[in-house]
Formats: sequence, structure tokens, C-alpha cells
Amino acid sequence: MSPKIFALQEREEARVKMLEAGFALIKEQGMTHASVEKVTKAVGLGKSTFYNFFLSKEMFVYEIIKYQRDQSKQFFMDILDGREKMTSSEGKDFLKKIIFSGDSIYQYLTAEDEAKLKAALPPEYCLVDPQAEAMIMTGLFEHMEGVRPDIDLKLVANLIKIMALSLFHQDSLHADALPRTLEGIYGLLFSYIFAENV
Repeated sequence: MSPKIFALQEREEARVKMLEAGFALIKEQGMTHASVEKVTKAVGLGKSTFYNFFLSKEMFVYEIIKYQRDQSKQFFMDILDGREKMTSSEGKDFLKKIIFSGDSIYQYLTAEDEAKLKAALPPEYCLVDPQAEAMIMTGLFEHMEGVRPDIDLKLVANLIKIMALSLFHQDSLHADALPRTLEGIYGLLFSYIFAENV
């Protein structure tokens, strides 16, 4: 079957459908079992069409990560709704939503998946870039009220990563206490982000 030719708008719609279908499959079956064939079948396209959009499965997963980041940015802008800053309460809700919502691919990638992605992707496509991470956090926090003037971005990033590690390795933890554990870490995280009286 020959690859389908798309108009510009159709191309973007097909790309988004594949990204969303791919995430749904990763969520359900894991990255290893979310094959290119399953993704294209889910959106009614031929397998060869996939490669008109993405160079590899690993690049596809990276594009899902970027797509979700873009959605988080849009969500952030929607909360601001033209204001310079959101309230600290809105900031806390936003952080809870984006750090570990069910809509984050990071919850469904194993350490092995991340190693595969790192090995397959060119260095400029790194999943965690400390400089970019600091810039993103600075950009977020300057649009939130009540942020500590002495915020330690590395400490904040580490707490978020500890939460991620706890989700990657939940089989080593007490499952019934995991929600309480994460709530406790959120409390600690927020104490390092927001001033005491906020």
C-alpha cells in the first residue's frame, strides 16, 4: 500500500491522531508493545504512512512527550487567561495536574524504555536537559504568586524526580500508602516552592 498524500491540515490532524493513539497504547500496553502497526491501525492508516511523519518509533515517543509539553503550556496559558500571575492555589493545582496526571506519558515509561529512547535518539533530543529544565521552571514560577524568592530549582527538580522514581518502582513500595506518600512529597515540594504564609 502506497503512503497516503495529505493536505497540510489533514497532515496535522493525522499526526495528532497518531500521537494520541500512541499514548493510549503506551498507557494500556507499555512502550514495547505499542507497535507502529497498532498505532496506524488505531487511526486507520497504513504502516508505511507512519514513516512519512516520524523517523522511528523512538522519535514518535519523543514527539508524544513534546506534544504533551505543548498541551501543558496551553493549559498554563489558559489558567493565566491574560493575567501576569496565577494565584498560589492555582499554581499548586497546576503542578499537581502536570507532574503526575494520568495524562503524562512519564508514568507509563519504564527505566528500560527511557534507556532505549536515550540510546536511539540523537543527543540533541535528550529527555532531561538540566538547563532547559531550569529555564522552564523559572518561566513557570515567575508567573505564580507567592513563590519563595530563595527557591532552589535543583532541589525542586529532585523532589519531582523522586516522585517519578516512586511511580516507576511502585512494585517496591507499599501500594496502599503510595497516594499518601505522594501527597506528603507534594507538601514538601510546595514548602520549597511557595512562601510559608501562602
